[in-house]
Amino acid sequence: MKIKDVTIKELESLKPVELLIIYDMILSLKKKSPVSIVEKSLLPYIKVKEALTQCKGALSDDIIEGREDRI
Repeated sequence: MKIKDVTIKELESLKPVELLIIYDMILSLKKKSPVSIVEKSLLPYIKVKEALTQCKGALSDDIIEGREDRI
C-alpha cells in the first residue's frame, strides 16, 4: 500500500480548491467501470484488425512499394 501512503501525503499538501478537483476526479473514476475503459481502448485495435483481415499478401510489401516513389 505504499502508493496509497504516498498519495495521501501528496493530498495533504494541496489547497482546498485542488482537493475539490481531485475529489471530482475520484468520483468520475468510480463511475466508470474498468471493463468499459478496457473495451473502449481495444475498439480501435479491433477495428484495424478486422480491416486488415480483408487484405491479401503482405502489408509491409505494399507500404514499401508505396514509399519507393518518394525515395
